Amino acid sequence: MKENRQYRIDIYGLKLGIHEFDFEFDRKLFENIEDSVIESGHGKCSVTLDKKETLISMNFKIEGVIELICDRSLEPFDYPIDIEENLIVKYGEELDDSRDDLLVISNTQESINVESNIYEYLTIAVPMKRIHPDFQDEEDDDENEVALVYTSENAEADEKEDDDAIDPRWAALKNIKDLKN
Repeated sequence: MKENRQYRIDIYGLKLGIHEFDFEFDRKLFENIEDSVIESGHGKCSVTLDKKETLISMNFKIEGVIELICDRSLEPFDYPIDIEENLIVKYGEELDDSRDDLLVISNTQESINVESNIYEYLTIAVPMKRIHPDFQDEEDDDENEVALVYTSENAEADEKEDDDAIDPRWAALKNIKDLKN
């Protein structure tokens, strides 16, 4: 992802305490990413940053609308987003972003770019089934239906035969169990 300067927070000159930053996102956020689940979108992200001596606590509040493609009809539709996520930023010797909720940055880093965090939080908010609101009622009907299972007329006879064809070792164990009772 090519770094966009509009999502940069300069942490070097910040005093200890709470600071607030507001960012707006639009389709440009999603254009640079290949095979993005999100086609486009727009909204606002408020970041509340609490700078302490050894770490920085960041609270992301993202509200907006993202455009998704329906899995059933392949039509685009708008999906409302209202997300709140937290990120802890610690100082260390080298960059480590392997955990979702913890970012380790070097002691000499002067700024944090939150563009990738915003994109990741939006992507995580995308539902597994992307169903257009026009088809939402049909989806609910499918969940209430009873699944039909094919059975033959001889199914009960087959079960009885299975009970009769018990391995003799298991039959002996069953007899021991019956003796205890």
